[in-house]
Amino acid sequence: MAIPKDRPHPASPRPLQDRLALVGLLLVVFVVHAASPVTTSTDSAWTFHVAASILREGDVDLDEYRALMDLQLDYRLRLVDDHVFYYYPVATPLLITPVVILTNAILPALRGYDFFTYLSTHGPDDRTARLEKLAASVFVALAAALMYLVARRSTSISQAIAAAVIMAFATSMWSTASRALWQHGPSVVLALSALYLTLAVPKRPWALLASGALLALAYLVRPTNSLSLAIFGLFHLLNKPRRVWAYAVGGLVILLPYAILNLTTYGDVFPPYSYQLFERLGAPTAIPEALVGTLLSPNRGLFIWTPVFLFSVFGAVLAFRHGGYHRANLDLYLAGIILSHWIVTSLFEDWGGAWSIGPRYFVDIIPYLAYFLIPVLVSLPVRANTFKVAFAVAVGASTLIQLHCALSPYPFMWNGKPKALVEAPERKWDWGDLQFLRGYCQGAPLEGQAPACWVNSSD
Repeated sequence: MAIPKDRPHPASPRPLQDRLALVGLLLVVFVVHAASPVTTSTDSAWTFHVAASILREGDVDLDEYRALMDLQLDYRLRLVDDHVFYYYPVATPLLITPVVILTNAILPALRGYDFFTYLSTHGPDDRTARLEKLAASVFVALAAALMYLVARRSTSISQAIAAAVIMAFATSMWSTASRALWQHGPSVVLALSALYLTLAVPKRPWALLASGALLALAYLVRPTNSLSLAIFGLFHLLNKPRRVWAYAVGGLVILLPYAILNLTTYGDVFPPYSYQLFERLGAPTAIPEALVGTLLSPNRGLFIWTPVFLFSVFGAVLAFRHGGYHRANLDLYLAGIILSHWIVTSLFEDWGGAWSIGPRYFVDIIPYLAYFLIPVLVSLPVRANTFKVAFAVAVGASTLIQLHCALSPYPFMWNGKPKALVEAPERKWDWGDLQFLRGYCQGAPLEGQAPACWVNSSD
């Protein structure tokens, strides 16, 4: 990212201050996210059981936990050749195996039994949900630290801290990514790691190899990250043709074992979860509504829930203006990832993200949206006061929305009241029943539809 011409080059690195900033970000973000009470363990509920099976059995099936399951009712499980498998990608359970090892070592001193024993006799419950939140908060804290490192490439320490704090507290990283072990937290960490390597050491073959491996792993975590894998690959192909082999090798190091695992487990190079994405495509006539709804619908729109990202659009314009429209400008490729992700997720029949909070499908590209806030932060001192006030209001509104959804259980319950969202998808457009305001109605926080309840109460 180029530095705006009306701003001085950022201060030279200050190792001590940078280390303190990183440690402070890690601690503050983890503590606040972990202490926020809401948990949303749904799709992710069997994650620890899969991780334990990897560690103890060396496989990804859940046959050893069959007695704990209701295979007829649990949508997260599938039978394949009479073996039970977790329906969602196994990459997240693989990544949190260190958490399982650590918990297994600590739990006997606290409870008198180890974690493996607990999982063998308990299905997903409140305790595993709370542990999910702790593990997810670690991912978000790491993401904040990585965002600081990315921003620090072109900003001062204070501006880099601001970029990291905005990402951690004014976006769905707080209301969604750290509430459970959704795929999104690990996805963001892997994407930011690859972005940092691309910016910090762009000419080193080992960095390209690592970037390829990280983004391939991000694809394993969540299939829509194939867009990042492909577009970063295009960037390296066009600008580093003699070194692109390193990026390709890094990707293959991850993708080949993944394909072999799928062949031996499912008899196919792709797991069942990958194919269901195509089964959920909406009708072509519904795509225009989805394109608008993913951005502007009151209960799922990115810019409604995170108005600060409106400034990312302006930041992208600044970045293009100073970086130029040529193939070596990485900013153009990052914008391409954002646009293609928006289009792809708008193809889904359920473009709202089902039983979730706000624009969940956009969490995976939060690193790139936050990245385009960096030029705004750099140029902020020379902007008019009106601009500064608007930016502060957008940050404040975004933060308050995430705060309420992380502290109150009622926004998550909105998905089922007064009618399940999957049965009444038109609720995504209901301005009289805003998900992020649920819980503010006196007397009936579960049923009360804010802001409609405020209007009715004054009649």
